[in-house]
Amino acid sequence: MKIQKPDRVVGYVLLIIGVILILIPVLMALFLLLGTIQLPIFVPTPTVSGTDPSLELARVMADAFPLFNIIPTFLLFVVMVYAGSVLMGKGVGLIKEINWKVVKAPEKEVAKTEEEQPAETVCVKPPKKARTEKPQE
Repeated sequence: MKIQKPDRVVGYVLLIIGVILILIPVLMALFLLLGTIQLPIFVPTPTVSGTDPSLELARVMADAFPLFNIIPTFLLFVVMVYAGSVLMGKGVGLIKEINWKVVKAPEKEVAKTEEEQPAETVCVKPPKKARTEKPQE
């Protein structure tokens, strides 16, 4: 039996939580589209009764009211998917061992990259003249 580092166990837990946080909105959206569940109601739809022509604007507003329930639901789904993806990324980062390997580039490639780079203009101050000793009198 191999003992795992605690970081790996935490990584697997974060990965599972992230997958669950992503699957919840996906499944809820699928069930909403299929009509299995009702759209959550955050703002109740107003009722407009009567046949008065001045109430036509109120009827149009009442028909547009479901948008006030769809938009927060969509934003909640976006936040949950984003949180799940962040947790999954952290979990994978803890699970995966990253071993960096430094490889020296062949000399031909190094020469090409140096030739391709434009020459930079460097301002160099002229060297200071050394103090000369004055002849002692």
